Amino acid sequence: MLWILIEASSSFIPAYVIERFYWEDRGMSIADVVIAEIVFAWVMLIGEVPFGLLSDRWGRKPFILAGFVCEWLSFTVLLEAYSLPAFLLAMVLAGIGGAALSGALEAHVYETLRMQRIEERFELVWRLISIGGLLTSGLAALVGSYAVRSVDLFWHYHVSWWVLLGTVLLTFFLKEASREQDGETSSLKTLLNGFSFRRVYVRILCLVLLYGATIDFVDEFWQLYLRDQTIPMIHFGFVFVLFQIMQATGASLSQFRSPVGWAMIYIVCLAGLSVASPLISIVLLGILYLCYGWAEPYVTTVIQEVAPESGRATFTSLISVIERLAVLGTGTLFVFVERVFSLQMTYVALGLVSLMLLLLYSVTRTRQN
Repeated sequence: MLWILIEASSSFIPAYVIERFYWEDRGMSIADVVIAEIVFAWVMLIGEVPFGLLSDRWGRKPFILAGFVCEWLSFTVLLEAYSLPAFLLAMVLAGIGGAALSGALEAHVYETLRMQRIEERFELVWRLISIGGLLTSGLAALVGSYAVRSVDLFWHYHVSWWVLLGTVLLTFFLKEASREQDGETSSLKTLLNGFSFRRVYVRILCLVLLYGATIDFVDEFWQLYLRDQTIPMIHFGFVFVLFQIMQATGASLSQFRSPVGWAMIYIVCLAGLSVASPLISIVLLGILYLCYGWAEPYVTTVIQEVAPESGRATFTSLISVIERLAVLGTGTLFVFVERVFSLQMTYVALGLVSLMLLLLYSVTRTRQN
């Protein structure tokens, strides 16, 4: 299946296992990394809804292709980046790529399955796509971790550059799915009006933000966190593979449909990272990825099921825009806690953010009929 191949190709990025060390080696501090993440979030925030509207009008394939091209260009810049402005440019390109891809691939998969009258299989197909990407990421991590012993960090980014170029070429083989639209494409105003009056959207948002507003910072800083826990860098590839396997395992557990239960486990593990020993910290991080692995396909499926037919990508982008706003707020809190206390204490703050969203989700849920 071409979707799985594209996801696997775009996930085989050896650079990710040494990303923070590459940035450090090029002179970037933790604060610089957070600034770059905030810039990335702002670009996504500004670009997602316009790209979603255009995707709903012009089709999915052009924006899937544009997204991967921009991600490839981002790595082109990173290969020669030695200053904060250069890294910020790379994040701008990555943000444009992410905004173009936002909602387009999910909508393409859903609409293709609907065209074949098997849209009820979307969650299964999306979980398979996720598992394929996660397992490939794990393989990339093993390659990247092993290569650290014999090559410099630049090699990882060079290989990743070629892989993303291959992903761009694979995207050309996608076929546009026909879309059955009742009338014209929904305007942004119409979607916003519908969004504001359906309580189910509040529940979806709570679940999206519970993970989306926090998992980015787990992803970005687990390497530095484990280094502070005195775990040698040479083991990071195997640790990353463990995380990918845990996330893939979570993606396969579709039969355990308890959003509240998974969220509670996720929050406890976040808070536990502030006091855990080195071995226990790896276990807790693994469980975090297990929870996220279950939640991501579940939430994606729910979004596709409730999205309006004539504005599917735009609706998904609106959800993502709110997620980006939450990341901006969480990033500000993250920087404050890290500077005043420590990196370990930031996980308590992330846990509190998730807990508040879980409480809001629960209150909204009890008011449902």
